[in-house]
Amino acid sequence: MGALSHAVPAYITAIVFGAVGLGVLGWRMHPLNGDDVVALLVLCVMGILSESVRGSDVGPRTALSFTSIVSLSSVALLGPFGAAVVGAVPHLLGVNKDRLQVRVFNSAMTSAHGAVAGFVYLLIGGTTKVGGVGGVWPLLLRVGVPLMVADVALCLSNAVILSGIVRLTQGIPIRRFVLGMLGTSGPTYIGYGVIGFLFVVLWIPAGVGPFTAVLILVPLFVARWAFAQYGDEQRAHERTLSALVAAVETKDVYTRGHSERVALLCDLMAGSLTLSHQDTEALRFAGMLHDIGKLAIPTRVLRGADGLSEADLASIATHSARGVEMVRDIDFLSDSFEAILHHHERMDGRGYPGGLGGEDIPLFARIIAVADAFDSLTTSRSHRDAQTVEDAVAELHRRAGAQLDPSVVAALERGLARQTWEPTRLEPGLMATAGRAFDHDDPAASELMAGLASPGLVGHPQRRAATVSARQKAPEEIAP
Repeated sequence: MGALSHAVPAYITAIVFGAVGLGVLGWRMHPLNGDDVVALLVLCVMGILSESVRGSDVGPRTALSFTSIVSLSSVALLGPFGAAVVGAVPHLLGVNKDRLQVRVFNSAMTSAHGAVAGFVYLLIGGTTKVGGVGGVWPLLLRVGVPLMVADVALCLSNAVILSGIVRLTQGIPIRRFVLGMLGTSGPTYIGYGVIGFLFVVLWIPAGVGPFTAVLILVPLFVARWAFAQYGDEQRAHERTLSALVAAVETKDVYTRGHSERVALLCDLMAGSLTLSHQDTEALRFAGMLHDIGKLAIPTRVLRGADGLSEADLASIATHSARGVEMVRDIDFLSDSFEAILHHHERMDGRGYPGGLGGEDIPLFARIIAVADAFDSLTTSRSHRDAQTVEDAVAELHRRAGAQLDPSVVAALERGLARQTWEPTRLEPGLMATAGRAFDHDDPAASELMAGLASPGLVGHPQRRAATVSARQKAPEEIAP
């Protein structure tokens, strides 16, 4: 951690010096003149407005900004130095709540990739003398095509620079992050390039001039409003999920806070696995509702530990399928169904309810399985204290391959390396109220319940007359 704390400022400093160097090179390659002052000021103001109203209310994980469009427009109108300035100003002067270190890094990054895009634009034949280009095809060849190539350079340089800081702060491999970002954000940059080209055409060939900023910003702000409505819808979804989770926790008090922690752990692993925004949301929803089916399980069974019969265990094993039945008609959860259904499958195929194994288990389900087990181990129970993070991770590694997906366990370990996670110690009064309840999420319980819900295994001769009480001679191994 000491090396990491020094590495991040060093990386930010390197990016700042790199951006300054690129800016100086851009000035020498294509200095600005007096005619460029108005365009520079207008584009800087547009960038500041874009950054200041960045869509914090769009959604829990979405920030809507028009800065890349402004940067691309400045590439064709002002060249690499102008693009570097336009990239730097919004993050430094825009009204936002980012810490100074974040503002400096973002300013240097957008300045650097603006300059890089400007160099690429000029090197492949793009012109900043757009007014001297006559005709549609010459305009496309000398401005449109070079600007789209510069758009690709901007996207790549942005991903590469970001990958460095993400590698240092989150431990995500650079190659994985770059490919993940290109897969999710790459198509968006195509739209940025098209709008940037439209801005340039309106400014000079169409003769609209500075008023172009109004013509471009108005529809973009309308789009931002539409996304804000989407954000309101997402928050309504969150309230719906919270109500469902509260119902589960009222019935099974031992699980209080469990669903929220599993969702947080899933989010942590989603970052390490570079899942898309949409996939991360679906995974988080599944993490919150993975135990919703417990509402259909008798309270006597949920709060029992000693004396549970095999039929009781089989009843518990139906909670995943019953959970899907309960939420099947909620449209926004459609991408979460499989994760809710299969989060107790095992890599060796001995899990439930489908007996799936290996890669046949949906990825989201494998992620929830790891989060479920980790939270169980790091949460106190009436018969044992919560394990430390290190001991819990070591236990997950011991079960990787048979019960859990090794790659997902590794993703959790990477995520925990960048975020402090404290074990959960339930209040004594809560544990007294809950009693000695059976914890089906404990990894040891997975061995006890292996195959119970699969056809033909419920009546297995080795289990036929067994009860949980007969097997719970070592309560630290079969977690209540």
